[in-house]
Amino acid sequence: MSEEILRALMELFAIIAKQDGGAQDTEAEYVHSFLIQQLNEETAMEYYTQFTELAGYDKNKTDREIQELISVRDSVKTLGICRKINKSLNQKQKVVVLVRLFELINADRRFTEKRMEIINTVADVFKITSEEFKSVEAFVIHNDSSELDTKGILVINHDDVVFVHGKKIKSEAIDGNVVILQVKSTELYFLRYTGNQNTFLNGLTLDNKRIYLFAPGSTIKLPKGKPVYYTDIVARYMEDSEVTKISFECVNLNFRFPNGELGLRNVSFADTHGKLIGIMGASGAGKTTLLNVLCGINSPSDGAILINGLNLHTQKDKLEGVIGYIPQDDLLIEELTVYQNLFFSAKQCFKGKTDEEIGLLVDKTLRNLGLYERKDLRVGSPLNKMISGGQRKRLNIALELIREPSILYVDEPTSGLSSRDSENVMDLLSELTLKGKLIFVVIHQPSSDIYKMFDQMMILDTGGYLIYYGNPVEALVYFKKEDNQINSETGECPTCGNITPELIFNIVEAKVVDEFGRYTQNRKVTPIGWNERFHKKLELPIVETVKESPPISLSIPSWFKQFSIYTLRDILSKISNTQYILLNLIEAPLLGFILAYIIRYIADPNSDKYIFYDNENIPPYIFMSIVVAMFLGLTVSAEEIFRDRKILKREAFLNLSRSSYLISKILILVGISAIQSFLFVLVGNSILGINSMFFHYWFSLFTIFVFANLLGLNISATFNSAVTIYILIPLLIIPQMALGGAMFSFDKLNRSLGVVGKVPWIAETMASRWAYEALMVNQYMNNDFEK
Repeated sequence: MSEEILRALMELFAIIAKQDGGAQDTEAEYVHSFLIQQLNEETAMEYYTQFTELAGYDKNKTDREIQELISVRDSVKTLGICRKINKSLNQKQKVVVLVRLFELINADRRFTEKRMEIINTVADVFKITSEEFKSVEAFVIHNDSSELDTKGILVINHDDVVFVHGKKIKSEAIDGNVVILQVKSTELYFLRYTGNQNTFLNGLTLDNKRIYLFAPGSTIKLPKGKPVYYTDIVARYMEDSEVTKISFECVNLNFRFPNGELGLRNVSFADTHGKLIGIMGASGAGKTTLLNVLCGINSPSDGAILINGLNLHTQKDKLEGVIGYIPQDDLLIEELTVYQNLFFSAKQCFKGKTDEEIGLLVDKTLRNLGLYERKDLRVGSPLNKMISGGQRKRLNIALELIREPSILYVDEPTSGLSSRDSENVMDLLSELTLKGKLIFVVIHQPSSDIYKMFDQMMILDTGGYLIYYGNPVEALVYFKKEDNQINSETGECPTCGNITPELIFNIVEAKVVDEFGRYTQNRKVTPIGWNERFHKKLELPIVETVKESPPISLSIPSWFKQFSIYTLRDILSKISNTQYILLNLIEAPLLGFILAYIIRYIADPNSDKYIFYDNENIPPYIFMSIVVAMFLGLTVSAEEIFRDRKILKREAFLNLSRSSYLISKILILVGISAIQSFLFVLVGNSILGINSMFFHYWFSLFTIFVFANLLGLNISATFNSAVTIYILIPLLIIPQMALGGAMFSFDKLNRSLGVVGKVPWIAETMASRWAYEALMVNQYMNNDFEK
């Protein structure tokens, strides 16, 4: 909170407090308590003094003196203060300020006309809707449950009053009401308690004079009965919203790696829509393995994953488009702009929408994610950044968000990001759950704020053992109890509200100490031991299986439409890379010039006139041209599929046509090869004086280019490392050179390869041999000089 806003708040507090008899002790105590929570003691006293001076708080003043403090100018002053800070506050902050003003007058329960008029003025300037203002007013003023039946209010108590407009959770005997307010426009939740029993919010005793912000991860512990979690409250508010109903059940899941080692062991859990579920664990615990099985990339060795009763791995056709996947690595086409990345992704999902409609949808998504101002920037590589790391992550999420899958899997969304960017990304995911999405997130070393954003936390131990599934804050309490720690009832710091997630793994992986006080290699509790304790002491949630099929958010275009999208996307990505275009246009004619210039031989040492008939280097030129075609064709295609592998992994969930993708790749490479072979022959043949045979040379070299393109695509799809791919290129080219018929006579090869007088069978499989023979025969028989 800035100094300007805090000073303005003190002025507003003072204006309200001095109405109707002046500031009372209870109000002064509230302001002092409020400041102590926000600031250090010295600064708090400075602002408190400001408040008492403005409010005219003095126990020795007479009633007449107090009345003189009240002025009609207060309303004008209120307007001025509100307008002054209005542009400095976002809507959430405005709602919090309004609630704090209500909290001030709740301190002594004096809801007089003058005070309410001032608060009304503040709400008007802050553009708080009348409906939400009435909800806040009812939330603060009323204590009786019958008066709290208002939209946006939820009451936890034990009486039998039936609510029509509001919501209710019935608990065991509790004195008074726990009242929760939802401010829908900002998705903020506030809480107050009207009773006098020991009721706790995140380990802190609730004061019936205070209003608390009910933040994600919060827990209400009632005098009797089960705790009430933030997720329980949000779920009640979501009951009436029109969201996709999802039931997700993981039943006795086991996964065995190809080497026979178990990666997951008897993992079971269940949950419903509108949840943000975290997956944590030490290195090697199986977090990513679990995510890959849950989203259908890998199939389990045993067990099943049921989505609305449908088996994810055996009934994939019925769950098409339900799942979205965001891996840890970027899925972006680096040469395209932010807008183009999202536009082409949308075109692959919605066949019924025009380009204009998709453009509007893309613009809306970019605005929602705060990327609209960056839409025309190229994405760039992680090393050559055009947009920040946080923006890259949000764009990756946007690729999936634009088609709105019901279930989203995200692997390490905060990896490599600053704390601010990490919170922005997690805020975005948390907002999606409010639309009914079920989101699984693998997370590593989250901050306290991020950890508390999760609705459920799943913790794995080494070897793929599930050792906890439940409320994130309660996880800390559970493990501290199991470790017999003295403050095991406290999940978060009573003073600052922070949580230390690392403490969980300190407890889980604690080592045995020997008699000399040194840590041994043995753990106090093995992964199997933690797994057994979990199943013995904690109950897994049970969900009702949703019978209706989950909605399919896809409308896949036809094969030809997909082909045109892939082709246009690939062409745009290539032409936007200036270096790529220049090198491909210059390399072939430059090599043609170098080769032809070097072998432009003049036989007569006394003449400067080049005679084609005397040049004995034409056969080597033909052969070297074939080698150049082979080399260029391979290098231009060897990384094409490998570079797109991550994008193809995401697009696998869209069930797009692989043949349309491959044919678009081939068509573009064939076009590049046609241009390169044309430029090579144009330059090389012109320098060497090979006349009237342009088409023959071009066509023969073009076929070698295309052969090399297809060979390059094959190795690009087969191997998973760019280094491996380029190491393979010499292995593919050398046999073509050795068995092409130009370097060595077939009669003088190793006898194990063939017999004298015949072409060896292995040479018959070499494309270079056929192209060389075709050009040599054609050069001899059909050139104009021979005629």
